[in-house]
Amino acid sequence: MATPVTDPALLAQLNAGKTPVSDPALLAQLNGDDGFHLSEAVTDIPAEIGRTFKSNLETFKEGGNRAGKGPIEGLMSTGKAALAVPGMIASPITGALRSLIGHPMAQAEHAVGGLIAPEIAAKDDPKKMYETAAGDVETSLLGAKPGIRSVPKAPAPTVAELKASARAGYNNPEVAAVEVSPKPLADLSTKIESDLASQGFRNRPNQGKPVFEEIRDLVPPQGVGSMRVADLHSARKALGEIAKEVDTVGKPTSNAAAATIAKNHLDEFLPNISQADVIAGDAVRASEIMKEADANWRAAKKAEQVDLQLTRAERQAAKSGMGGNIENSMRQKIATILDNPKRTAGFTAAEKQAMEDIVRGTKTRNALRSAGKLGVDGGLSLMLNTGAAIGSGGATIPVTVAGTIARVLGQRATAKAGSSLSEMIRSNSPVGVGNVGSTAVSHALTRQMPKARTVIPYSAIVSALMQPQRQGAH
Repeated sequence: MATPVTDPALLAQLNAGKTPVSDPALLAQLNGDDGFHLSEAVTDIPAEIGRTFKSNLETFKEGGNRAGKGPIEGLMSTGKAALAVPGMIASPITGALRSLIGHPMAQAEHAVGGLIAPEIAAKDDPKKMYETAAGDVETSLLGAKPGIRSVPKAPAPTVAELKASARAGYNNPEVAAVEVSPKPLADLSTKIESDLASQGFRNRPNQGKPVFEEIRDLVPPQGVGSMRVADLHSARKALGEIAKEVDTVGKPTSNAAAATIAKNHLDEFLPNISQADVIAGDAVRASEIMKEADANWRAAKKAEQVDLQLTRAERQAAKSGMGGNIENSMRQKIATILDNPKRTAGFTAAEKQAMEDIVRGTKTRNALRSAGKLGVDGGLSLMLNTGAAIGSGGATIPVTVAGTIARVLGQRATAKAGSSLSEMIRSNSPVGVGNVGSTAVSHALTRQMPKARTVIPYSAIVSALMQPQRQGAH
């Protein structure tokens, strides 16, 4: 059904009855045509293949002409020309998928808009919406499309590498050389005991007794003039082990809760030891090393938490026997992090937003998800689609194929978003930032050595491909 005419100017034109109706939007409404036709998903395939091939061909021709270009610009255009060759070869597939998926995506978005805001949806431009959807499809298909980058992307450190770097920081000789005087340790012990007592913990069995004993051991015994930072880290590890205690039903014990509180105090104290609190070693330098180690450890634990939820999502989908559930499972598992303030503690605003994007979905992924409902997702949907194909004489097959491809692309996009979240967390660590810096320096040095540039093989490829054209010119 066409959207009712509501625009005052158009209504006035109709009511006048004298001026010929010429407005395309109004004509479309009067004719009962909103400009969106699912049949175009099939009829546009030849044109899309031709457009895709032509676009790559023009890039190839432009790259082959290096007249008037500098050496660097010439090399870049030559590289782009070489990359256009596989694009021409793949144009039948790329063009077909742009049409088969792009049209259903645009129509689904328009239909949803018609339900939410009919007046706004009435002004939708079918051509622009299709071009946007088709472009999103191509981006999803060619997400790893090679190109000329100014600076190569640095690899994100693994969780294991982050933990190893953190441990190396904690065990750094400059940290181990620091010896803390008794007074700040006595003050720390008193502060922790006071906090525990205020929260209901006592130096009694099952009420925090092992934690109180560990905290009192932080103060050097009579006759000992200092305590090494390494000993404080040992106490921190001991508290960490107590914090893992659970009861018979799997809940943290009172000892575990008390140990977590005490450990947090130590975590705050260690990186902030001042020079006035030590009798040996460089407290400032040790503090810098420990802060970096803590940041690497936090990044490792955050990434580990995200990776764990992604693994659980895959396992849940596999257990259900329907791969189509993977996208829903990922959204649900990442939501368990966002729904728990304790779990989101330590995540940056950008990391939280990335999680929100996974749970709520982006415009492109949601459109793929909607279009994917028209495809095959398991035994029941296969039967339904087969029945529809038989009943329609095969007319529904293109829609089923497009829906199935959209579903697969949507799942891959969501999976990519999950891995990108983990990668973002690890890249934001001190080790990750260091990798970026080292890659940038390496790239800058490489730019000073043109002979080593990796685009040179592209020049040879393009020269070989263009050789028959040059011979024909003679």
